[in-house]
Amino acid sequence: MKRVARIACIALVLMLICALLGWAMMPRWKSKPYTDHIAVTSSDPAIVPASISIAHEGQYQTRETQLSVDIGDGETLPAVLREPINAPGARPACLFIHGSGTSGAEDFGDIANAMASAGIVTLVPAKSNEDYTIFHRDYPRFASEYSKALDVLRDVDDVDQSNTGIYAESEGTWIATILASKRHDIAFAALTSAPVFKGREQMAVAMSTYAHEAGAPKPVIEDTMKLLSLDYRPFGLQYADFDADHYLKSLTMPVLVSYGVYDTAMPIEQGAQRIMRVAARNGNNAVTVRYFAGNHQMRAGKGLFAPGLPLADGYTQALENWVNGVAAGASHSGWATPQVAGPQPGQQYAAPSRTNSGIIGSLGVLVGVMLAGPLLLGVALLLSIVAIARTTWRERDDGIVRMRGKRAALYTVPPSHARETVPVSVAEPCWGLGLSLLAASALLYGYLAAVGAAAVLAMTPAPRLFDIGWHVLQVIAVLVVIILAWSGQTMWSARHSITGIQRAMCWLVISAAAFTLLSMTFWGLFCWW
Repeated sequence: MKRVARIACIALVLMLICALLGWAMMPRWKSKPYTDHIAVTSSDPAIVPASISIAHEGQYQTRETQLSVDIGDGETLPAVLREPINAPGARPACLFIHGSGTSGAEDFGDIANAMASAGIVTLVPAKSNEDYTIFHRDYPRFASEYSKALDVLRDVDDVDQSNTGIYAESEGTWIATILASKRHDIAFAALTSAPVFKGREQMAVAMSTYAHEAGAPKPVIEDTMKLLSLDYRPFGLQYADFDADHYLKSLTMPVLVSYGVYDTAMPIEQGAQRIMRVAARNGNNAVTVRYFAGNHQMRAGKGLFAPGLPLADGYTQALENWVNGVAAGASHSGWATPQVAGPQPGQQYAAPSRTNSGIIGSLGVLVGVMLAGPLLLGVALLLSIVAIARTTWRERDDGIVRMRGKRAALYTVPPSHARETVPVSVAEPCWGLGLSLLAASALLYGYLAAVGAAAVLAMTPAPRLFDIGWHVLQVIAVLVVIILAWSGQTMWSARHSITGIQRAMCWLVISAAAFTLLSMTFWGLFCWW
């Protein structure tokens, strides 16, 4: 009973320490519901200029021309030019800028062709994917390449250089604002599904919404905040802190901001409000906001990446009317339709103003902690193999045969080299704790992989998966602490009867347990408040 009491006390102390560490690892901010909702004047997203006659979708037949854009250093990018046939006079023109989900010259074909049928010349260049990875994205370099494509578009016959602008989606809107800060000849900017905020702030909106829709328990939602608070620089993810605010002030031209009301990845209300506020601060009141019954790609339906979906109703018509209206001279007050219109959006969570971390503030440190446990267990396993091999080599009750030339001599193992066995009282807790730590780590990593996969798949609601899985992990975490307490107490009792290698194995296993518990603590498995 005394031993059970000691083990229980050790386990309680360990869980108290883990709980305190878990509290200290919490970020210094919280995901908050968004309450400052935008005022939508009309549910109809149509855009109509006042007292101005413009071309409409389908008015002209179109033709496509394959081009190449010289981006320097002997490199070129393919591009597709679409033009209205027999459209009179100099035509407005629009350059398309890719987001993270597209990169080819054939992308945006339905939007670009619809715009061309309304008399607008469009150019869709491919995006260079060189050194474009999850770890590195050079937005200024992309802006420079798109600037060269814009020069190509402006030089096309019958293009009105004074009415040449840009269309950008999602991540491409960051590139568009950099481009606008470098050039002052951009006549208009149509920004669709714009993140607006820094990458980690925008992801706070997306991940909070995804986790909520998936029915994730509160600790899982808090884990997303911890991840978003980390310093990513050891992995080259500096673009997570892209300074979107710095470039927003470059939007001094007429701006069209469009969002799909089913887009859970973007700050669909907060983003539009920030663009209007920053533009007005810089003297630009020509910002039009439209919402459509569409998703992130402005496709009808709620599927985030579902292929083959049609564009949201009225999207291309509103886009074309706005471009043609701007080209015809419509000012911020020259519209027969309101500034903000479309279905009422419902942004659930606000983009945070800060993302301060807890005591673990680096992704590199977190990865190191999570890898240290399995690595130390691996080293302990190697040491155990070495110990077993040494014991097997020394143990020869019948002697060891060694060949020297053509003669053989039989040496009998002296009694002093008798079998060195690991005491059962030490070997069993070592193996038991090691196996429990490996199982706990595997389940934790598997659970995190499932959460990540669900995020990539737009978090298909699966509340039972997250709720049951989370509580199972919590039970396993408590069992690991109890096993650690039992193992530590047993190893301490046998500390005088073990050899150097065995002592090293014990310390390695205990260290592995410490790192494993630390990683489990970071993910909130010991937080019950």
